[in-house]
Amino acid sequence: MTGVGGKREHHVESEHRVTGAAQAGPPYSGAGPSVVTIGQFFSTLHRRWLTVTVMVMLGLLAAGALLLNTAKTYEATAVVDISPTSGAAATSISTITESRIVTSTSVASAARQTLAYTGTPTELARQVTVTSPLDSLVLYISFAADTAQGAADGANAFANAYLDYRTLIAQKDITLRIGRIQSQVADLQKSLATLGTSQNDPRRELLQNQIQQLQNQLNTYQTSVISPGQVAGAAVVPSSPSSPRPPLYLAGGLLLGLLLGVILAVVRDRRDDQVRDSVDLEHSLGAPVITEFDADEGGRSLGPLAATAATRGAEADAYRTVTTAVTSHSASSRTVLLCGAGHEGLSRAPLNLAATFAKQGLRTVIAGPERAVEPAYTLLGVQGTPTSWGRLADQLAPTTELPNLLVLSLGDEVSLGATLRANDDSLSEILAKVDIIVLDGVNIELPSTSLRLGQIANEAIVVAYKNHSTHSDIERLARQLAQVSVTVLGGILLSRRSGLRGKLSRGRRDKPASRRSAGGAGHRDLAKAQPGPTAPVEPQPARAPEAANVTSGGSAAATQPAATLGSGGVGSASSRPATARKS
Repeated sequence: MTGVGGKREHHVESEHRVTGAAQAGPPYSGAGPSVVTIGQFFSTLHRRWLTVTVMVMLGLLAAGALLLNTAKTYEATAVVDISPTSGAAATSISTITESRIVTSTSVASAARQTLAYTGTPTELARQVTVTSPLDSLVLYISFAADTAQGAADGANAFANAYLDYRTLIAQKDITLRIGRIQSQVADLQKSLATLGTSQNDPRRELLQNQIQQLQNQLNTYQTSVISPGQVAGAAVVPSSPSSPRPPLYLAGGLLLGLLLGVILAVVRDRRDDQVRDSVDLEHSLGAPVITEFDADEGGRSLGPLAATAATRGAEADAYRTVTTAVTSHSASSRTVLLCGAGHEGLSRAPLNLAATFAKQGLRTVIAGPERAVEPAYTLLGVQGTPTSWGRLADQLAPTTELPNLLVLSLGDEVSLGATLRANDDSLSEILAKVDIIVLDGVNIELPSTSLRLGQIANEAIVVAYKNHSTHSDIERLARQLAQVSVTVLGGILLSRRSGLRGKLSRGRRDKPASRRSAGGAGHRDLAKAQPGPTAPVEPQPARAPEAANVTSGGSAAATQPAATLGSGGVGSASSRPATARKS
C-alpha cells in the first residue's frame, strides 16, 4: 500500500476539510455488488468459462454414456380405418372407446396367441399405444419391441386381433337380434292359430301384419354383411430404433451441463473474494478509482521505472493522473500514504509515484521500511553513504537520476513504530523542507505497517491488484485508515504483468545488503557492525558515533558502527535540505 502523508495529527483534520475526499467506506458485505446486471452475469461466465466448459463436456459425456447403455427400442405403427358395423350410424362410434378396446384383455389374448408371446396379456398390452386424430375414424396402433421385426409383427397382430374382436362382437349382436325376432314371430303365430278359421276376425289381419314386419326385419339381419373396419396401413419394419434418440440425449446432456456450469460458475464467482474490476474496488473501498492500468511490477531484474523510462506510455501517464489528483485540491506540503492489498509486500507503485512528483518539479521524499525503499538504490541510484543512526532529516539520500527525489529508510518494519516515535520532530522538519512525502506502506504480511504510517499521513491512496487483491484485505485496510482518521483520496487498480517480488526481497533480513549509486559514488554495509551492544532506538549523545556528512555531489564518507533505526534502518545524509512549499 502506498500513501501520501502530511504534517502530523493536528494537521489531519484541516487537510480533510480541504480535500473533501471520501472517507473509507462501509465494510464490504459480499463478493460484489448486490444487484447483478446482465453485463456482470456474462462477465462472470467469461471469467469462469473453464468451469462452464468442463461442466458442458461432463454433461455430454454423461449423455453419451447413458445413450450407449440404454436398450434400443423399435416402434412400428398400423393404421386401422373404423367402419360402422351392422348398418349402425358413424356417429355411434367413439374412438376413445375403441382405443380402450384395442388394449383390452380380449384383444391382447388374441394377439398373444398370434405372436406366441410367453408373457401375460396385460404385459403384452403395455407395449401398445393407440392414438386417434380428432374428428376421425382412424386408429393408429403402435407396438414397441426390442427388435424391428417384432415391432411390425406386434402392431399388425393387434390390428388384426382388434378387427376380429369387432367382427365377433357384431356377429353376436346380429345373432341375438335374429333370435329375438324369431321368438316374436313364433309367439304371434301361436296367437294367430288360436283364432281358428274365421276370416272375418279383425285380429287375424293385425297379427298377420306384425308377423310380416318381423319377417322383413329378420330377412334384413340374415342377409346383412358385417364390416368391422379394415387395416388401412399395415405396419412395416422400422429402419432405425425409436429410442434412445441421440439428438435428444445429447441436447439434454448439453443443456444440463450448461445449467450446472452456469450455477457452479455463479456460486464460485460469488464466493471468490478477489477484486475483479474498478467497480469491485470502489464498492469495497468506498472511494473512487483514480486510474486503472497494466503495471510493470517486478524486482531488480526488470528495467527502469515507468515514470522515468517513458514519457508518453500508458503507465507513466497513469501515475501523472494520480499526481494530478493528489495536488489539484491543495497547495500545501503534506504526506501521502500509498498502501495496497493483494501482493507479498513490495510494489513499484510508490517509487513510480514519487518519481513522477519529482519530475514535475516537486521536492519529494520516498520513505518507508528498508526493504520497501530498497529498489530505489538499484533503479535510481543514491548519492553518498547513509549514516546508521541519528535524526531522520540527516538521513535523506539524494538520487542520481532525479535531483528532486530523496530516499529515506525507516528501518525494519517490526521496529517501525519505535523509529517513528523516536524521530517525531524530524518528520515534521522534513515536511517543512519538501513538498511531498510519499510513504511506502505496501506490506500485506504486516498490516501494522500501513496502520502506523497512516498515523502520520494526511491522505492515502489504496493500490489493489486485479484478480489478486481481495475484498477482505481492502475492507480491513479501509477500516484501519478510518481508525487513524486518514482521508482516502481513491484507489489504483493494477493488472500485474510479471512477478512482483522475485528475488529482490528473498533473505533481505538475514544477509548483508550493499547499495551503490549508478555512478558508484557510495555504499553501505548493514552487517559489518563492530562488536558491542546495540544502542537503543532513542539516540544517546554519549554513545552516538560520529556522523558522516555527504555532499550533494555524491562523495562518500566512512561508515560508523552505531545503533540502528528500528532493526537495521539506515539512510544517507544530504547537505542541502529541500525548500519547503508552505501552506
